[in-house]
Amino acid sequence: KKTFNSIYFVGSFGLPKVARGAATSQPASQPAASQPARPAGGAGTPTVERVKKAAGGLTVAEVFAKASALDGKSVQVRGRVVKFNAGIMGKNWLHLRDGTGDASQQNHDLTVTSDGVASVGQIVLIKGTLRKDKDFGAGYTYSAMVENASITVD
Repeated sequence: KKTFNSIYFVGSFGLPKVARGAATSQPASQPAASQPARPAGGAGTPTVERVKKAAGGLTVAEVFAKASALDGKSVQVRGRVVKFNAGIMGKNWLHLRDGTGDASQQNHDLTVTSDGVASVGQIVLIKGTLRKDKDFGAGYTYSAMVENASITVD
């Protein structure tokens, strides 16, 4: 039974989020539980030499090209880890690149969530469920990402 002069709807309280395109291997100083992973890609992010495609798997560019048909289906991709953040929203987040795709088209960097771990620079094989147009709110939208992936270091 109160009247409020103003009501603010905000995404979160705390420090500013990591800038888009930040490619670090360390989590930001903000508490992990409140910091969603931002898509990697953009100026200053690492270029990856071509990584051999996994037998029966897809390239990063193929995942983006076939996202509509593969939504909700299991996929496997081999790529180099260019970013890893642990314990964000209860998952570990990594970004894979395999030398395919185009940064200007934003189809060269695949976001993956997992309970597994990997180090920046490692080549890994991931297997998980593809999600198309995944929207976490507050500007965190992924046209294609892989969730709940297993990680095998090559």
